[in-house]
Amino acid sequence: MKPIAVLALLVVLNGSSAPAGARSVSRTDDSRQSEKEAQKKQKALEKYRRAQQKAQAKAQRREDKKQRKAAAKYEKEQRKLLKNANRPAKQAS
Repeated sequence: MKPIAVLALLVVLNGSSAPAGARSVSRTDDSRQSEKEAQKKQKALEKYRRAQQKAQAKAQRREDKKQRKAAAKYEKEQRKLLKNANRPAKQAS
């Protein structure tokens, strides 16, 4: 009888301490999970911000290129007009 009583006492003592320990572990697990979730969210926001910056820079390069091409076309047209203005007019015979 005595070994069974000792075994029962140990089970009761271990059973009562396990949930308390499990609760403290779960709190730390919850805080770790929330930290991980916060880090994931921060990382996702940073990735989105970088993608937006990259897209904006690409759009700016595209607009700059269009503007350079338009300026080059205008200068070419001006040179052509100047060249034709300096030519003597053809005389009809």
